[in-house]
Amino acid sequence: MPTFVNEQVKKLDSSLSNQFKLDIDAKSLDKSNFTEKDQFLFQATQALDFSNNTLPTFEKVQEYLENYQTTYKGARASSPEIEWLFVAKCTIAIYGQVFSNVLNSTLPISETIDYWNDIHGNTLYEIYYALQIAPSRICSLLKNTAENIHGSSSTAMQHVKSLFSSTDYLLSQLFPIHTNLSSKPTNNNFLYNNKKEPFNALNFFTLSSFHNRPLLLEVIRHEVALKKTLLQQLRSQQAAILGVLLLTPPQFNQGGQADFANSMATQTKSCIKTIKYIMESPIILGSSQQQEEGTHQMNVHDLQKHLESMSDPHYNSVSDATAELYNVVKTWSSTYHRNLQSVQSAYGIPSAVTRYWIPTVVSYFVGNWAIRYGLERKEDIIHCVQELGKTAHDFILNWVWKPVLKVYETIRLKDQRLSLLSKQGLQSDLDSLERMMIGFAKDNLHLSELELNRLSSDIREGNMSVLLKEYEKEIKNPLKNVITGDLLQTMLIQVQKTKVDVDLAMSALDKLLKSNELNFAFLAVAPSMLLTWASVSWLKNTFQGRSQQKMKKTGLPMRETLRRIERQLIYNNNQNEFNEWALEDNTTNNAHQIECETQGILLCEVHLLRAYASSLPLQNSTRARFVEDVRDLENPNLTSEQKIQTIARMHRFWSFL
Repeated sequence: MPTFVNEQVKKLDSSLSNQFKLDIDAKSLDKSNFTEKDQFLFQATQALDFSNNTLPTFEKVQEYLENYQTTYKGARASSPEIEWLFVAKCTIAIYGQVFSNVLNSTLPISETIDYWNDIHGNTLYEIYYALQIAPSRICSLLKNTAENIHGSSSTAMQHVKSLFSSTDYLLSQLFPIHTNLSSKPTNNNFLYNNKKEPFNALNFFTLSSFHNRPLLLEVIRHEVALKKTLLQQLRSQQAAILGVLLLTPPQFNQGGQADFANSMATQTKSCIKTIKYIMESPIILGSSQQQEEGTHQMNVHDLQKHLESMSDPHYNSVSDATAELYNVVKTWSSTYHRNLQSVQSAYGIPSAVTRYWIPTVVSYFVGNWAIRYGLERKEDIIHCVQELGKTAHDFILNWVWKPVLKVYETIRLKDQRLSLLSKQGLQSDLDSLERMMIGFAKDNLHLSELELNRLSSDIREGNMSVLLKEYEKEIKNPLKNVITGDLLQTMLIQVQKTKVDVDLAMSALDKLLKSNELNFAFLAVAPSMLLTWASVSWLKNTFQGRSQQKMKKTGLPMRETLRRIERQLIYNNNQNEFNEWALEDNTTNNAHQIECETQGILLCEVHLLRAYASSLPLQNSTRARFVEDVRDLENPNLTSEQKIQTIARMHRFWSFL
């Protein structure tokens, strides 16, 4: 997706192409009469393509300029318009690369400011930072002490004692950033030399007593705050540079001029001077008083005065313009990037070795202990792992797979084992009871066939009154009737009747079980399935929670960035009344400075927001839709009110903000 710089460069290239096309149509240039130099220039302008989302690199532009200088510098061209078109294309490419490099250089500065923000004010983080940086401080102290001893005329032991007995010397060597800075610009350098003065420990003793904190923690906190402040000053200067580049782009539009070559020459010279003005501007870090002494502010007003003072007829030829462009390309990285890197190394995030030596040492000892413990308990650990595996296997097999299979078989009526009594058993018991009653009635009661048939019907309905009457008679003389009577037979028949009643009850219960067989099957599998579902849900939520936590973690700096953007947009509406970077005297130069820094800081914050968007997920077009909102904030055609409404919409729509 194209960035703001790509779109700006495309607009410049489109304006340049339209003007060149109008000039060609007016003069009717014939491409068939092109010389070898014209063909090279035309091919070079075609190769410097700005239609895609990547800008031509410095190396590519330098290659074309160097080829022009060495091969075609003295050759004639059929038309000066083609030469100036080539120069203008190279100028646009260099302008885009300078703009992009300055804008991208603000990202590590912003990340470093956030890093110091996290440490500042947190006592635990400050102690951890002090432990991280302690070895390098001690090494620096020993190195500087050795150098002082080597250059001293007194004996080594006496000099060491004098050095280490001085509290100011120890503190100034351990905390060199706290020394006062006196600014003196060097020749052709971005940075000012830092002349160190003695460490003022009295201020820190006073602050330590006032805040009831140890002296070293007070010094560390002040050091972190000072680094953050200096980087914020550097970021403001970078924002002013971006404001200058944004407000003074090359305008490849004739605007009433009849000569295309003269128009291109004027705009190219202006852009070259602007870039050189940026390259030659020093980076000044320190107190506000030090920044005001002998320095100039980076703004459009100062740039206009600088361009007027640099008016030089030496730039009127194409060869001179290409030579200046070549020098700019060649010296850009050796000046701008080198000095920015030196600032980052002095005030930026500590190196990876410094930040991770404590976790590395702790991990070494903990890992060593864990390995030795694991080797000593090797068999127990293996047995425990095997038991865990076996338990998991048995659980899945016996409590998940088999119950599910039983549910399936129950649905398909394949499993008929859930029954308490068979139909044949109940019928045989009932027939046996009937035969016993009929036999008893024939032998003892001498009933007719009709009465026997009625008795058989009564027995099937459960009516045993005939037997009970005989039982009542027999029970009157139990001892006699047990031996000579029918008491024993009537009792045995009643036992059979009880068995039949039990069989009938079992049959009813059997029907009840069969009607709820599917319910029992699901009830058997429910606990294991519930436990399995809970485990799978926990794992799913764990992995999804990590992505959500990552989005929430990304949303914290996004919210802070949006807050700064909205705050700056509100100040931009009332710029004449109040501004965050306004100075006490509201002069014209200060107004231009405010405008440049305001535009540059807005651009920095939106670019930082775009960088944060790269950590958003691609699914559901989350990243693409968020970048669309960022592009709305970058759109120069929208007013401040519309951009504030865009920020409000982002807060409403995106849950991680």
